[in-house]
Amino acid sequence: MSLIIPFCGHGTLHRSCDLIDVLLEVLGYTTARLGLPIITLGKVRVQSICSAERGFNWPGFKRVGDGSLICHADMAGLIRVLLWIFVPLLIATLA
Repeated sequence: MSLIIPFCGHGTLHRSCDLIDVLLEVLGYTTARLGLPIITLGKVRVQSICSAERGFNWPGFKRVGDGSLICHADMAGLIRVLLWIFVPLLIATLA
């Protein structure tokens, strides 16, 4: 039996670890989508997860007409991991 996730048409899941991966991806994307504009004071936003935009440079950013940057959704995952690692380390160091 497969589980169909109605999430940008990514198909079916056959194992429970795939479901966990999807949940972590959604949580991480949401973290980056909320946290990155706060950290950069609105200068950088995260691409919509279902967007078909192209033209990102190799680090995964693209400048838009208003002068701000859009971060590719995949790059947002890496930024999320960095936030989850370094923020607790910073708090532990300062405490």
